[in-house]
Amino acid sequence: MNEISHAQSSLVEEDVPSTATERTIAEVWTEVLNLDEVGRHDNFFDLGGHSVLATQAVARLCVALSRQLPERALFDWPTVATLASALPDYPVSDQNSRITRR
Repeated sequence: MNEISHAQSSLVEEDVPSTATERTIAEVWTEVLNLDEVGRHDNFFDLGGHSVLATQAVARLCVALSRQLPERALFDWPTVATLASALPDYPVSDQNSRITRR
């Protein structure tokens, strides 16, 4: 029986997320989309994403990247590389402001 090693990437070198930001985005997408790996040029929606999953991904990315991203960020920047390049345009989130329950 042949077993595929999930530790080894099947992505071609130029599609492997190359920066820490790209790796973080790809990691969030793999979790939300339930995939083994995501390349830097993969489109969130082509991978099976939809509006509800995009909302979940953006919420996780806001925390992971400490940025204030609008819900439509993945619609505007649907690949790991384009989203990573757009991040400097979004404000840094204030880690001290937390939502409290009443």
